Amino acid sequence: MELLESIINRRTHRESFLDENISMVHLNHLIEAARWAPSPFNVQPWHLVVITTSQKKRAIGKLTANAIIEQFGDPEFLDDNSRWMRSSIEEWVDCEDGVLLQDQVNVPAGLSKPSVLKPVIKHASHFSKLGKFGGGKPAEETENLINCAPMLLAISMDRNRKPPGAGHLRWMWLGMGAMIQNILLAATELKIGSQFISAAIERTSDREKLSKILDLPSWHEVISLLRIGYLEKHNANENTTRSFRSVRRKTTDFVSYETYSQKKADEIKKSSPA
Repeated sequence: MELLESIINRRTHRESFLDENISMVHLNHLIEAARWAPSPFNVQPWHLVVITTSQKKRAIGKLTANAIIEQFGDPEFLDDNSRWMRSSIEEWVDCEDGVLLQDQVNVPAGLSKPSVLKPVIKHASHFSKLGKFGGGKPAEETENLINCAPMLLAISMDRNRKPPGAGHLRWMWLGMGAMIQNILLAATELKIGSQFISAAIERTSDREKLSKILDLPSWHEVISLLRIGYLEKHNANENTTRSFRSVRRKTTDFVSYETYSQKKADEIKKSSPA
């Protein structure tokens, strides 16, 4: 698979993976891709914890489920999410950003129509009153996905391996992002699916709990948690499945030349009134 093809085909997979362990050959391939990521002053501040035991997965799954339930009781969190939730494929394609709600959670049949779903999303903060009831089902689904995943990959940043300069933390974060992208692209090449498990690292208290589960030293900060596994054949090859749907903004929306507001001459002509 060509590099650009891997970049375009990379997706977050929210469905179950094959019940098959990741081979050591493929795991070493992912680790080697991570090893060669760029970092400021070549400090390489990352650490990977490979998790395959049921006990650890259950502990992380429970932590994640509890975090999701808490988030569903937070009106500010729900409001932040609603900004990027789209109620239909048509709206999603038109906006060219955000995520399709139906790809994130199983929407009840009575709410599936865009005319009904859109106002629900708009006033998402009101659903914080449902609290544990509202978050129970997505929490349970995510916990099951974590428990059944062949592998979890926890990624931490070693704060002691910092580059010089006042902006060292900024550069360390850039290096961590580059390393994670290397893993995701290498996984895509191998038909290995991945999913960010963000709920477990959203809050400081949950990150601390996760650090204890992983026995991380105090100078390590959890940056990311990935669920990894081989894709079902139809998910690996069929771009019409929900796992493969995605949208992106036009390049003219985020590219300018010389200054923020200056577009290429031909684009200026296109956007000018006749």
